[in-house]
Amino acid sequence: MKDANKPGRAVLAALALTGLAATASAQSAVQMYGVLDVWAGRSQTTAAGPATQVANSGGLQTSFWGFAGTEDLGGGVKTLFALEGYILPDTGIGGRTPTDAMFARNAYVGLQGSAGELKLGRVLNPLFVSTALANPFGGSIRLAPLLNHAWAAPLRTVYGDTSWDNTIMYTAPVVAGLKVATYASLGETAQGTSAHNLGATANYDHGPWFATVSGQRVRIGPGMTSIGETEQKTWFAGGSYNAGVARVFASLGGSNNVKPDSHTRTGQAGVSVPAGQGSVMVSWAQTRTTVPGLADTRRNTGAVGYDYFASKRTDLYVVVQTDKLSTANFARTYAVGMRLKY
Repeated sequence: MKDANKPGRAVLAALALTGLAATASAQSAVQMYGVLDVWAGRSQTTAAGPATQVANSGGLQTSFWGFAGTEDLGGGVKTLFALEGYILPDTGIGGRTPTDAMFARNAYVGLQGSAGELKLGRVLNPLFVSTALANPFGGSIRLAPLLNHAWAAPLRTVYGDTSWDNTIMYTAPVVAGLKVATYASLGETAQGTSAHNLGATANYDHGPWFATVSGQRVRIGPGMTSIGETEQKTWFAGGSYNAGVARVFASLGGSNNVKPDSHTRTGQAGVSVPAGQGSVMVSWAQTRTTVPGLADTRRNTGAVGYDYFASKRTDLYVVVQTDKLSTANFARTYAVGMRLKY
């Protein structure tokens, strides 16, 4: 007679081997949180049509809301979960676009212990986090020159979403300020198509220094035109140094595309300077795109802004951005906005 408990025993053995076996307890915590960010002004992107007068969501940060929680299993082990969805407070629409899922930012369960952290589900892409940490405008896809080049349509250089579906992500314990994460997004397509994404990121954060190195190979997601045939490999390195009177940022990244063949290289430099009850932010990025048989193109985007911290949870900001593709029009954006964190 077969042992009916064999699968359960195998799971417990695996947890014990990785240092995650524990005695259960009933301690748990759940919290609600989010960001509401709305800006108004003039919006224009090079090669994307005329300027428009707008009251838009997501100036310095994409607006979202979420729930997250943990349960203490004992022995230093916790279960964890997060459900986070985007929202456009300027219209009340859920998601970044009408096609977004309810919880498009994060939707995962996981385990956390001395052996590290394991997440399963839809997970915020660590490469996106790396780009956000390596420039003075943070996670602003619209106003940060670096993120605008990397993630914003119609001229984005990085394929795949800022969050990945069907993901398994493992993050190793932090050692001397170094944190390493590896992750895979399973395409869930017919076997043999190899339509899955892979990535890895290492962050070093110690004293005044921060450095990040990230890479991914994408075969499914936004930007992919043919499952199993189109592929992009992206790498990114960046960081910052806090000199006291200012924090200096720099980064360099690139992408190599297959079908159609093209290559991009993006450099960025920036600085954030404390001023009064806020900070002055300056950043510039240039992307060079190479397509066989065509002349190279260059895109230059610069931004300067001031972020005023009215409280720990509320800041007011003003940003001026210029944007120019070598084969298109010169564009200007002026933004005044408010961000509330709760």
